[in-house]
Amino acid sequence: MKIAVLKETFPGELRVALAPESVASLTAQKLQVLVERSAGSGAGFADSQYESSGAVLVSRDEAFAADLLLQVRTYGT
Repeated sequence: MKIAVLKETFPGELRVALAPESVASLTAQKLQVLVERSAGSGAGFADSQYESSGAVLVSRDEAFAADLLLQVRTYGT
């Protein structure tokens, strides 16, 4: 199963749905974690932190191909 972390687009939202230290526990369960490039920058996490935790950095389009998308906040209707 592929899980993707999206970069937040809601105005002013700086949090990220998954911190790098949580990636290792997911990959240990044989889940693939995809992280949109710069997804954690607003929360102070560098792409390299995600990579060293076992995540794969991807583009937004590649992230949307995952089975599960993680996001803190989205636009309402």
